[in-house]
This record gives sequence, structure tokens and C-alpha cells, in this order.
Amino acid sequence: MESTVSNCKNCNTPLTGEYCHQCGQQDKQSIRSVFAVVGDLFGELGHWDSRFYRTLRGLFLKPGFLSSEFMKGRHASYVPPLRLYFFISLISFMVLTSQITFNDSQSKSEARQSETEVSESDSNESTVRRGFELQFGDIPWLNEEQTRMLEQKLQHLKQNPQLFTQKLISMTPQMMLLMLPFWALYLKVLYLFSNRYYLEHLTVALHTHAFLLLSLMLLSTLGYITNPLIDNFGWTWLTLPSDWLGYILIGWMFTYLLLTQKSFYQQSWTLTVFKFLACVFGYFLLLSASFVLMVIIGILNA
Repeated sequence: MESTVSNCKNCNTPLTGEYCHQCGQQDKQSIRSVFAVVGDLFGELGHWDSRFYRTLRGLFLKPGFLSSEFMKGRHASYVPPLRLYFFISLISFMVLTSQITFNDSQSKSEARQSETEVSESDSNESTVRRGFELQFGDIPWLNEEQTRMLEQKLQHLKQNPQLFTQKLISMTPQMMLLMLPFWALYLKVLYLFSNRYYLEHLTVALHTHAFLLLSLMLLSTLGYITNPLIDNFGWTWLTLPSDWLGYILIGWMFTYLLLTQKSFYQQSWTLTVFKFLACVFGYFLLLSASFVLMVIIGILNA
């Protein structure tokens, strides 16, 4: 019996299997029953879910694992680094924004109950903001017009401090994203003789920042859940477990970053610890500069 060879419906290339080797399109009928379409949908969701949870497990529990797997070419089993970072960044800052909005509304309702506390709080905030304003007046790269505009914005923010907070949070994902190329460049210089490409350092930066965002979201959510239970319901027995969980998570963050450098770059412990301390110092400087820039832009655009 003579076999017939079908062609790809997209590029007309002769097929040798279920997928076209030229364009990658699957050979299946576009007009099918509703049950077949629903079955494909659940199959795609199940495949995506398994890959996503496998990626999260590797990201949080295995330092340097996802970066090493990506560099080995094992891409199909895990979410790509950039997509993973964008997804966690979006979710974490949505969570943080909702928590801060809730805390602002709660603090406003508490402030209405005590005018004395409000006046004291306003006095303290005014003192802080006056000092803040004087510090900004000394910034050398701002001209007189920008400084005057900055002071006007600060006056406006004194009556609407929550606007400034929300503006900073909304800008944080962009600022962290802008930090990533510079941080990868810093790693490139730090590991100059490791014979690794810039893309490899950028992959490590994406995975470590995704881990940090995920950890900060978990840390913030822990306090967001336990603090109302302790304050409003008197569940003081939650204080010790909550504090210990927070300490463990913070400790794991630093340990994770150290183990990531050791696992991915495969250098001695002496060099790894030395370069880890250099990374802590360099990241602090880069984060401080980014924060100052973020504050200035946030005030000017508020």
C-alpha cells in the first residue's frame, strides 16, 4: 500500500512527523469538535502549570540551578528567565501595592479617631519632609528651575503622602529592570577571567532578582497576615513563630545568593566568599543610586 506524505499547512514543507521541521507548526485539523478544543486547552494549561511550578521550585529551593540548566540548553522544561522575572515582578508589586493601599486606609481611619495623634504625626512628618527637602536642595545635577519644581512637588506631597508612596511602588519594577543590565555588567567585571558571556551573567541576575522579589513578597505577606491577628484578636502566640519564619527567610535570602555564586561559577569557597562580599557592597551602591533617582523622578512626576 502506497503511503501518502502530507505537507505542512503553514509552509507546505513535506512532513516527517507530527510537527513541521521547518516552521514548527503541529499537523492537526483546525476545524474539530468542541470537545477536542477543550481537551487541547486543558492539556496546554496542565503543561504550563507543571512547567511553572517546576520552575518556582527550582528557583526558590535550588540556588543557581535554573541558570545552569538554561546555559546547558534545557529550555523546554522551565519558564525562560526574562518571562519568569516579568511574571514574578508583576505579581509581587501588585501584592505589595494592595498591602500598602490597605495599610494607608487603615492608618487614615485610625488617625481620624485621635486628633492629637494626627497633629503629632503631622508635626513629625513635616520635620522629616523639611529635612528631606533640604537634602534635595543640595543635589548638584539639578538646576534652579528643577529645584524650584521639586520644592513645589514636595509641598503638594505634604498634603498627599500616599500619592508619593504609590508612585514609588509603581516605578520600582522599572527601576529594578533598569538595574539588571548594570548588575550583570558588574558580575561580568567581577568574573572577568571566568570565560563567561554577558548573557550568562544576565541570566543569573534575572533569576536572583526573581528570587529576591518572591522572597520579599512572602516576607511582606507574612507580616500582612499575622500582624492583624496579633493586634486585633490578641493572638500573641503567633509573634514568636512569625518572627522566626521572618528570620529564617531573611537568612535564606543571603545564603541563597552565596550558594548561587558558588554553584554557578564553580570557584573555590575563598574566592566565592570574597566576591560575594564585593557583590553585597556593589549592589548596595547600585541600589542606593537607583533609589535616589527613583525618588527624584517620583517627586517630579507626582
